[in-house]
Amino acid sequence: MSELDFKPINCRKCGNLVWSGVSATSRCDVKLDTDRLNIVQEIEKLSTGIGTYQIHRTSQSFEATRRTTTRMGAKEPIVLATHTCRSMTIFVSEPPEYFPRPQTTTTSEVPF
Repeated sequence: MSELDFKPINCRKCGNLVWSGVSATSRCDVKLDTDRLNIVQEIEKLSTGIGTYQIHRTSQSFEATRRTTTRMGAKEPIVLATHTCRSMTIFVSEPPEYFPRPQTTTTSEVPF
């Protein structure tokens, strides 16, 4: 697992499930909310001074790069916001899956 791979943790202040890791662009520790943002939500976050990150799949998890105007043209990006503490969300124990897992087929026959 690379230092850039994010892992789920509980925020020490509010107790919510968040992603923790090192930003691929700034090389600093980042905590991200688990909710995926659409473009309108992203603009709202940016207008209030909250940073947004685009995530990219790795073999173990994902890495996050800060969203800039040059990255706004990406097709169907997965965007998360910097974590902001809010009231605790009850019963959230598993982080969401942002990347579909490959379909595996099991067969009892050996193809020869």
